[in-house]
Amino acid sequence: MFVQSTSRLYADVHGIPWKDEDLSTESLLRHLENIEVPEFKVSHKQIETDEAVKKVDANELHTTDEQHLATEYMTQITSNKTLTVIEFEKDNDTNSHIDFITTAANLRATMYNIENADRLKVKRIAGRIVPAIATTTATVSGLAAVELLKVINKHPLEKYRNCFLNLALPMMLLSEPGAAETLKINDELSLTVWDRWEIEGTKDFTLEMFLNHFKEKTGYNASMVVHGAKMIYVPILPGHKKRLNQSMIKLIKPLAQQTYVDLIVSLESEEDEDIPGPPLRYYFGL
Repeated sequence: MFVQSTSRLYADVHGIPWKDEDLSTESLLRHLENIEVPEFKVSHKQIETDEAVKKVDANELHTTDEQHLATEYMTQITSNKTLTVIEFEKDNDTNSHIDFITTAANLRATMYNIENADRLKVKRIAGRIVPAIATTTATVSGLAAVELLKVINKHPLEKYRNCFLNLALPMMLLSEPGAAETLKINDELSLTVWDRWEIEGTKDFTLEMFLNHFKEKTGYNASMVVHGAKMIYVPILPGHKKRLNQSMIKLIKPLAQQTYVDLIVSLESEEDEDIPGPPLRYYFGL
């Protein structure tokens, strides 16, 4: 049923003509008998822990077979300029819509040892989703859009609203949000969870230049610079003092076409205590 319903839906979308006998059980079994399913093989992906090794570009992770299949599929799709939109209809038992949802969901459930659902249960659940999309989801989308317009127009905090919504009662309660908690570092510098600093670098920007620029911008020394799980600069670690003259590009090793990275930088207080700073976006200036 999965093969039958999926084939039919793909054919309808791409305008491929078909007959009832093409999708009959006998016809499908005849084709399936000649298909060799490749044996599952565990991938031998290696997790590189050496920081000195250059990261692999995402484009290099795809195998030749995967690239060939993807290219072939995209060629077939783009060659057909008249794609047809299929409107979901749960009450028509001859259109294969519920058949596809039922079999696809149950195949996935079987993979994870989850109890399967019968066709009527799936049809009942799918029937509830459609009106929900037109009610609560539409309302939440509209309310979020209103708040986004306030952000764009830079309205004061008292103009924003939280909304507690339950259309089944119906109930809609609006409340004014509280201000984000502020971490005061000194008389001139305070932070919230929404803050982010930015530094514009150059191709020759060294780690020492980055630290000096950070000191000028914030008035504090950086006690630690981290990129993801990789430690770029931790003064107490052996060898990290020697990195000061190395360029930020060499230390971070960005991927091709990558123009910036988000770093975590800790501040060092006058009492030699680490103060977590906001995310810092560093632009390579390429």
